[in-house]
Amino acid sequence: MDDQAAIPMTIKELLKKRLTKAELGFLPTSFDIMGSKDKAVAIIEIPKELEKKEALIAKTLMKKHKNVKSVLKKTSPIKGVYRTRDYVLIAGNKNTEVTHAENGCRFLLDPMRVYFSPRESTERMRIAERVREGETVMIFFAGVGPFPIVIEKKAKPSRIITIEINPSAVEYLWKNIKLNKSKLVEVLLGDVANNIEDYAGKCDRVLMPLPEKSADYLAEAIRCLKPKGICHFYCFSDESLVDEKKEKISQVAGSLKRKIIFREVQKVLPYGPRIWKYRIDFEVN
Repeated sequence: MDDQAAIPMTIKELLKKRLTKAELGFLPTSFDIMGSKDKAVAIIEIPKELEKKEALIAKTLMKKHKNVKSVLKKTSPIKGVYRTRDYVLIAGNKNTEVTHAENGCRFLLDPMRVYFSPRESTERMRIAERVREGETVMIFFAGVGPFPIVIEKKAKPSRIITIEINPSAVEYLWKNIKLNKSKLVEVLLGDVANNIEDYAGKCDRVLMPLPEKSADYLAEAIRCLKPKGICHFYCFSDESLVDEKKEKISQVAGSLKRKIIFREVQKVLPYGPRIWKYRIDFEVN
């Protein structure tokens, strides 16, 4: 067999004869695939310049990735109280529920109903590696459960408390608890602000993996933490504005008469031109 022919072709190479040079310039270079080797969903952004070719692009993507049974086009940013995104099915099966595997765990989900990012698998492991034996971990905005389930699988906490406001996400969270045989994950359905009274001063670690809204719930996170407890705060920021985010954290802590020590600032993922998703870790005393 010719060695060159054995090299898998990229989407761009597969479409080289079907799109003009200008159209190839607009072709997305990355997309998300979530699911398994048997059934997966691809999520892609289609620029307006390629909207008339979206079906061709989707079918080509499915040709290259045989496990992809549905292709969804993003039609909105993440929005609303439930943190979901609007999609349009541009090719394949209308049933978009899949089981996604990562870090030795499995997550049942439907991207049409809940938020899930396969790109954050590495970050979830980073956090799990920081959890110490016997900790009580609180996870705000828990979604379908990737953080709590990976933490239980990879660390040795004594208790994991999750809060999630989207009923569809909570439905999947319960299913994923069963799917992964988790025994430590406790589930609270509702808004963070209305669900922390019983946990004030009882948590060793609080995760806030909702960069758009985490700043609104800093007070709740700080109240939940024991002395020397750690908060993992996520936000979107230009690198030059990270200090402003830290100042906001300090102001909220000061209003609660708590002292903080910043431990780490981590770039998690690129979000836009010069904008990153950051994690700011701080200790509360």
